[in-house]
Amino acid sequence: MQIGMRFLCGVGALLLAGGGQAAAQAKPTAEIGTSLGVTVLSASGGSATHIGIPGDGIQASPTIYLSLFASPAVMVEPQLAFTSLSGGGVTLTSIGIALQVGYLFSPSQPGSGYLTANGAFQTVSTGGGGPSINGPGLGAGLGYRFKVKNSLAIRADARYRRWFSDFDGLNEFGFGLGLGATF
Repeated sequence: MQIGMRFLCGVGALLLAGGGQAAAQAKPTAEIGTSLGVTVLSASGGSATHIGIPGDGIQASPTIYLSLFASPAVMVEPQLAFTSLSGGGVTLTSIGIALQVGYLFSPSQPGSGYLTANGAFQTVSTGGGGPSINGPGLGAGLGYRFKVKNSLAIRADARYRRWFSDFDGLNEFGFGLGLGATF
């Protein structure tokens, strides 16, 4: 886990240092949105595929994101996911948080490729004092972000996240299309 945290800190520092080069090219903004997509979770030879609208988030949960631009090229993005499933007298609740740091390759252009590093934490519990599982995940992604005028951004991305602790051995592959309001 310490290696993963060092990795995230190192990537974050590199992205923040590189982002200063583009500071004069465009005005920093913020973006809030969600995405649709396909998430494949695999472990021990088995897999599950989830297609969702919204639903390209933390372990396939519906997720909202807020991108804060530390500079025109650097996005710092907290994410929040919540799912509650109920049936047969049992309720399953899942809460996830993530922090993603991204670097836009061409921030002054309407469209730009980007690279991300992310860390997440997920907890899943059953109601009535039943068992709960939780753990951290670390990953990376690659995508393309296109700004439509000054108020809308569309993203296409692919990501990988490896989970640890109670989710040890779980691999998450996501492919999404995001829609965000910019301000």
